[in-house]
Amino acid sequence: MSRPIQPPFARAVFTPRYHVENLPRGSVIIDVSSYAAEPFCTLSPMWVHGGVPIPGMPGETSDTVEGIWQGLKVIRGKIASRYFRGPGAKRGGKPSGHQFGRKELAIVEARRRIYIPAYEWVLENCIDPSVIAELIATAISGVTQHIHDVGDNGDPNDADQPLAHAAVLVQDINRRCTEVRGEG
Repeated sequence: MSRPIQPPFARAVFTPRYHVENLPRGSVIIDVSSYAAEPFCTLSPMWVHGGVPIPGMPGETSDTVEGIWQGLKVIRGKIASRYFRGPGAKRGGKPSGHQFGRKELAIVEARRRIYIPAYEWVLENCIDPSVIAELIATAISGVTQHIHDVGDNGDPNDADQPLAHAAVLVQDINRRCTEVRGEG
């Protein structure tokens, strides 16, 4: 017996911050930055969730994804573990890379091995499941959601600009929709 054909879900779309004002009137626009209203601000890597495993440091945790990212930056040969505690904060200085275990990673590899896994762990383990369920249900109902934060770069391979976490969220939501629909 074959499954009934389902209409395709509306894929969530990463929208660079500078494009938000150019979306058609009536578009569903969701801000997931630390400036957003609850519950969407909890999707920010700056949000304090606590207990976030630090990739490359077994048994160690951080309060935020941003704390991991900033704390593992190698600046003048050192990381700054103080960033693992408290609210996410930016760290000044030019990094030579990010520490992952005993290796120092270049930016693109660090995004793939540190930032993205840490952010995805938070999505899976810290975010209220009803928030994710709402995003999935909206997509499956056929409504396109334009998701943004304060960044413009949705490409983890673009080392010249900071990566927007909204792009990682969009990939996660679209993957989950595919799984829910049994297409993956």
